[in-house]
Amino acid sequence: MKYVKEPTYKRFITGELKSFDDRNTAFSRGAVEGNKYTVMHNQCIKNVEVASPGKTILDHATWVAGATVDYVVRRNLLGRETKPIYNTKYRLKDPDPVAMTRIIKEKALWIGADKVGVAKLNPLWIYSHWGNQNVRYSGAAEVGDPIEIPPEFDKVIVMIHKMGYEVIQRSPGIEYDTDIAYSKGTWCASSLATFIAELGYKAIPSVNELGINIAMAMDAGLGEMGRSGQLITGDYGPRVRISKVFTNLPLISDSPIDIGVQKFCEKCSLCAEYCPSRAIIPGDRTDKAWNEHNVPGMLKWPIRAMNCLDWWVKNGNHCSICIRVCPWNKPNNLLHKVVRNFAENNILTNLIVSIDQFLGYGKQVIKKNHLQDLSAIRL
Repeated sequence: MKYVKEPTYKRFITGELKSFDDRNTAFSRGAVEGNKYTVMHNQCIKNVEVASPGKTILDHATWVAGATVDYVVRRNLLGRETKPIYNTKYRLKDPDPVAMTRIIKEKALWIGADKVGVAKLNPLWIYSHWGNQNVRYSGAAEVGDPIEIPPEFDKVIVMIHKMGYEVIQRSPGIEYDTDIAYSKGTWCASSLATFIAELGYKAIPSVNELGINIAMAMDAGLGEMGRSGQLITGDYGPRVRISKVFTNLPLISDSPIDIGVQKFCEKCSLCAEYCPSRAIIPGDRTDKAWNEHNVPGMLKWPIRAMNCLDWWVKNGNHCSICIRVCPWNKPNNLLHKVVRNFAENNILTNLIVSIDQFLGYGKQVIKKNHLQDLSAIRL
């Protein structure tokens, strides 16, 4: 891992970048074009009757249980400024940015984050307007409302929440770690925001609301964006979810990192090869946008976002195949740390990818650990 002056995406900027409109995400457009997210959940219930491996009533109940905290906290606390619960009279005097950065990271890890970084907030990464999906789940605004983060919120604290290696192997069966990771994200963001508010400073907690998580995570030195359009981290690969807190608390920004993802993804296209919806493109980067779901002006592998969501609807639950097959998605043990060192330095990349396939990494695995009959009957 190398610390660098600028995030690796900077070298790929070819034109003017503009803030993205949250109304143009696949989730928001899908709400307008057939209420697709609801249709997906309805299909999930239909799958229960068939009880195919990975899509039983037990699997369904597990993901909903994992999402419970996410639903409740997001609806009440995210996407809006956190108010102090008790302390409305005092403010921490003269916080030292170096000391406070250390303290904030300690508290974030104590609350439950797996990794945490700090970045100067780039206004480009803030959505221009509220979209359907985030309005539906947060209730913090109306669809189409402009999003304006006051200039005093000049720092963003970004947290990483890992998902389990074995659970991700279940995809495209139900892999419920996405849901529990979002619940952890809402818990961590809202709790850290409360900590800051009780110090007498301002904080806005967020998971998917308000802005582009991956860009902020790269700015905060937590990873790089790969071919699949997801954040790839050194320890967990793309097997993560992201939360964030905007704040005016004086903090020191972390340095961006280069872990070799750009050159690695140029040689590896397993995510594109195995993507059932063909949402991920093989070949070279482009700075053109497919449609309103992408922003032009940066060389990358733009995602065909609606292809992805349409497959989710057909599947009856979200899909993590691209995460499952990524060679960076490995347990964080000694063997894989050694191999990861080769990957970070772009040594023997093609051989790493070939061995990864030969050894069967990335295959779907659904373990049967229950003696219970998992068939379902109607109420």
